[in-house]
Amino acid sequence: MTRKEWIGAVSIITMVFCLCLIIGQATFAAGTERESALQRIQRTGIMRVGWALWFPWTYVDQKTNKVIGIGPDVMEELAKAMGVKIEWVADSWATLAAGIQADKFDIVYPFTITLPRAMVVDYTDDTMRESINFLIMKKNASRFKTPKDVDQPGVKVGATLGSNVEYHVTRLVKNAEIIRLKSQAEGLMSLTLGKVDVLSNAGSGIADAMKHYPETTVIKGSLALAKNSMCVRQGDQIFLNFLNLFIADMKETGTLDRIFQKYGSKREIFF
Repeated sequence: MTRKEWIGAVSIITMVFCLCLIIGQATFAAGTERESALQRIQRTGIMRVGWALWFPWTYVDQKTNKVIGIGPDVMEELAKAMGVKIEWVADSWATLAAGIQADKFDIVYPFTITLPRAMVVDYTDDTMRESINFLIMKKNASRFKTPKDVDQPGVKVGATLGSNVEYHVTRLVKNAEIIRLKSQAEGLMSLTLGKVDVLSNAGSGIADAMKHYPETTVIKGSLALAKNSMCVRQGDQIFLNFLNLFIADMKETGTLDRIFQKYGSKREIFF
C-alpha cells in the first residue's frame, strides 16, 4: 500500500468512526428523552392533578366528598379538551413542587409564582392576579390600620406553611412573630380564636374569608402581587405550550371569567 492509499484509508476509517459516534449519541439521546406529561396523559387517558386546600380555589364538598372550586372547574375543562379523566392527588402547599419533580402528578393548579418555586418547576401564563393582604378581626381595626402596624414586636402573624404567602411574609415581616400553620382552615380558626392577631392571605382567600366570617376585615394595602398559574415539570415544553394555548382559549371565550364568577370571584382582586 502506497503512502497516498494509506492516508486515504485512514481518512475513511476516521469518517466512519465519527459518523457512528454521532449516530450513537443521537440514538442515546432519543432513548433517554423523558416523555412529556401531555404524551403520558394521552397514552393513559388519565391526568393526575395535585392539589392542596385553598378557599375558594380548591376544597372538598362536604355533601358529595368531591374536590370542587375554581381550580377543579378549570381542570375539568382541560380534561374535557384533552378527552381524558382526572385523578385527584391530595398534597400540601409545602410539598406540591416536590410532587411535580417526583412525578407524583402531572399538573398543579392553582400554583402561585415565586422565584424559589420557579427554580424547580415551570409555570404557564398566569390566569389570575391578586394582592397579598392581612386579615384581622374587626374589633382590632383601630389597632391595625395599615400593614406597618402589623410588623411590630408582640404581634403574631399567621401564614400557611409552604404557600407563596408565607414566602412573601417571611421576606417582609421583620419584627412581628410569624406563626406557620398547616392550612388555610387552621389559619382562619387561629385568627377567630385569637391565637394569631393577623392572618396573611391572597386576595381571593381574603374575600372568601370575609364572606363567611363577617367579623373579619382586611387591612388595605398590598404586601405583594400574586400571579396564579398552572405548574408542570421543569423542561416539559410540550405540555407547557399546549397549556398556554388552552389558557388563551379560555380567556378569549370567556369561560375562565364564568368559572370565577360561579364562585363569587374574579381574575383580578386587589385590596
